[in-house]
Amino acid sequence: MFALAAAWGTLIVGCTAAPNAGTTATADATASASGLDGAAGQGARPTDAAPLTTAASAAAASEAETGTHVPPALRPVPGPAEALSRARAAAGRGLAWIIANQRPDGSFGTFESPRAREIFLDTQASHRAFHTATSALVCWALIAPARTDPAAAAALDRGLAWLDAQGEVGRASGNTFYSVWSHTYLVELATSILAEPGLARHHARWRTILEREVLVLRREQSAEGGWAYYDFNHVGQNPSGNESTSFNTAAIIEALLNAAGQGVAAPEGTLADAVRCVERMRIPTGAFAYGTYAQLGVSADYNRAAGASGRLQVCTLALHRMAVAGADGEALLRGVEILREQHHYIEIARGRVFPHEAYYRNSGYYYFFGHYYAARVLQSAPAGPRRDLLARWLAEQMAIDQNADGSWFDYPLYGYGFAYATGFAMRTLEILDPMLAAQAGAAEADAARPAP
Repeated sequence: MFALAAAWGTLIVGCTAAPNAGTTATADATASASGLDGAAGQGARPTDAAPLTTAASAAAASEAETGTHVPPALRPVPGPAEALSRARAAAGRGLAWIIANQRPDGSFGTFESPRAREIFLDTQASHRAFHTATSALVCWALIAPARTDPAAAAALDRGLAWLDAQGEVGRASGNTFYSVWSHTYLVELATSILAEPGLARHHARWRTILEREVLVLRREQSAEGGWAYYDFNHVGQNPSGNESTSFNTAAIIEALLNAAGQGVAAPEGTLADAVRCVERMRIPTGAFAYGTYAQLGVSADYNRAAGASGRLQVCTLALHRMAVAGADGEALLRGVEILREQHHYIEIARGRVFPHEAYYRNSGYYYFFGHYYAARVLQSAPAGPRRDLLARWLAEQMAIDQNADGSWFDYPLYGYGFAYATGFAMRTLEILDPMLAAQAGAAEADAARPAP
């Protein structure tokens, strides 16, 4: 989970291990090659499900003819109408997968794993964090389709009932707290529920949950103002901050700002402390250090733009929303352009069973996390040709990445990987849809306008 290194990275949205955390995330070659088949509720080996666009077909033919690989930044991007059509078709397949793969108890994901070895767990309590965060992410993605689809509405009601029954998710130990992902996405989910008039029947209960989760985040905020999922060798009531991560902290700033929009503000000082933490990790290249322990190693491979493209989106967004100097509209657009230009590095990492084994120590677990926050960045970025192109590119990337069964996948975290990635991808397409629709409408109007 979520992406979660990014959130899920070490979470899942998010939840694996930072580059120096010494994770035990390993797997045998057979499980790797099979695409993680065998876990309950999981899909098939990742494949490109959506037919190639006209532009993509031409690019593929060119690559086959010349024997060269075209980097993502140079691949043709579909036009407005085609981009919208493909994005909506992908979202429809994704929704069908979600509904078909909801567990009987209403949750999403499972502790089962086809791998011989998994990521560092510490205690079995970590599964409660993974499971809750994953289910919250998928329920979040169900809110929009539930407005018009009875099956989605029923699945959402079952999912919310399961989440409500979980109560507060605690830390696995003083060292390990993947629960940060649960708190982050419960806040996001609760905020979206309160903003949805059609879910008024849930408002009272989820306002209470939102108030609880905001206070938990303040309580578990580290001494340096950030949040993380580990605090090795510094066990205490509050984390030391020595291992706070930029992306966890920024994702929580984003969540807390959204909560404030629904009238549930964080305690005084929470956001100010968090912003200072993220600012300390900002690098002049536009990237952000992985964590506070790495903020002085600006030349480290994972702190370069090629290694940080999946996490810098949420960091730039958080600073922009807090009106921090240098996090303006240009910085937002440039950040997504960096993701596009450096995309081949994070692409190579997607689906790999070892975290941070790819170039620039990218890891798959923040692949869809990063793309989701890139969509959020585009929501806030200045309108214009640059944003239009990036929105179509990002939507096309989601269509290309979708599996044949309708799911998405970026990292094998027990049996949660397909569900949390699908939740992120669905939210990404939901955010992009109005931008794509506006572009398609404008293109249609231009085509219908009489020639001068």
